[in-house]
Amino acid sequence: MSLRNPDISSAKWSAQIVNNTNAASLLTVNAKVTSNAALSKDTVFNVAAGDSRNLAYKVFATNGTQQRLALNFDTMSYAMTDETGIAVSDSFSADVSQSGTYVFKSSHTTASTSRFRLTTDTVVGSFPFQVAQVPNTYAVQPFIGSRAIVTTQSALDGIYNRLGINMRPGVLDSQIRQVQVTGGGTLMYFCNEVGITSIAACPPGSIATYNISAGSSAESWSTVNAANPNDKGAFSVMVIGGKNVYVAAGINTVAPNDSIFRIGLLDSPTRLNTTARGGDNYGTWGTFGFDATTYTAALTRPDGTISNINYAVNSASPTIPALASINFGGTDRYFAVQDGTLSAVVGARTNPVTGYLQIGLVP
Repeated sequence: MSLRNPDISSAKWSAQIVNNTNAASLLTVNAKVTSNAALSKDTVFNVAAGDSRNLAYKVFATNGTQQRLALNFDTMSYAMTDETGIAVSDSFSADVSQSGTYVFKSSHTTASTSRFRLTTDTVVGSFPFQVAQVPNTYAVQPFIGSRAIVTTQSALDGIYNRLGINMRPGVLDSQIRQVQVTGGGTLMYFCNEVGITSIAACPPGSIATYNISAGSSAESWSTVNAANPNDKGAFSVMVIGGKNVYVAAGINTVAPNDSIFRIGLLDSPTRLNTTARGGDNYGTWGTFGFDATTYTAALTRPDGTISNINYAVNSASPTIPALASINFGGTDRYFAVQDGTLSAVVGARTNPVTGYLQIGLVP
């Protein structure tokens, strides 16, 4: 339990008692007279259980940082704590136009596109994080957070269709690869071909191998390139809707030391039809629809204007059926994955939208 908005004077003491747990509890307050400690009075408060959504999540942000988000629905407040321990706290409110969506209030932005949605043990949203490697500059960017992160190495295994972005001041790049974690979570492979190719179809000479070991925390796993020990990294695996989700955020150890973000969904033999809601690193919030032939989006920009998109969808790779290409007959081209719970979209490389990243939560 904690105390909120304390007010202390010589004649009065007041505060709101906040139960940060999901169980009812008793709180005893002992009051004593300063001039005579023998004069005291105990007051017992029966404090109701906190809202079951009052939870803390490990956050992977698309600016390449890992943070922690604490939500309190009793006080409608939050705290986002960065890797250095600095917390930003404020209030949030329900979005009256979109059930299940909540709007962050923050001194770092006036945009109403800073929002979030919840499902079991998972939060997906957008927040005014610092721009990667640009101190004191903030922009609304997507994030994904979880309370269900794999801590057993053998449970890491899977083939993931992984999308990501690399960032440094003035430079954005995209990455689209299939990644396999195997051997009871001890090895990671990805195909280092120019064309997007599955692990199974990758020429043996193009497969990069990484050794996996325990990371700096129970929620993290370290990777080291078997051919280049200077090429190191870390990743985590969330469990969302019963499915593994690969996530990573940090600084690349290989020059030019980009900030990176990665999200990978489990491979499947088909592409799913889904509708998701979430944000992108252009600061917009929207509803995203995927089916066999079409990608649609209704986007609210930071300035409040709305745009609607309707693009053709095709298969991005003959060896990865679950990976979709979007608008490859047009100028702005994208790749997308979805697993029935999450969706992710990244801009194609050497394209006007290189470095674009979108994350959506279904429904």
